[in-house]
Amino acid sequence: MAVDIQTLADDMYNMVAEVHGVKKYKPGDVFKSMVKKYKDEGVTKKDCKAAMKTLIDSEKLVYTYFNGSWVELPGIEGAAMAAEEAAKKAGKKT
Repeated sequence: MAVDIQTLADDMYNMVAEVHGVKKYKPGDVFKSMVKKYKDEGVTKKDCKAAMKTLIDSEKLVYTYFNGSWVELPGIEGAAMAAEEAAKKAGKKT
């Protein structure tokens, strides 16, 4: 494999981040896309799973489960979301 796992992980992250809030990807769809993109370099589904694991372990991406499994950027939780909304109303950036 000519493409290292970190490059593959970065591409996966960018793919998911580009459509954040608009669309969700299933993990298999991300794998298929990366295998197709790097077919000349010999990237396999196993390589993609390793790259996805690094993203999940580093909390750059999370699995969500609602009517299936999805991969997306982590959401803002409770108090952090309230603080962000208050800052937006006040015209400040967080």
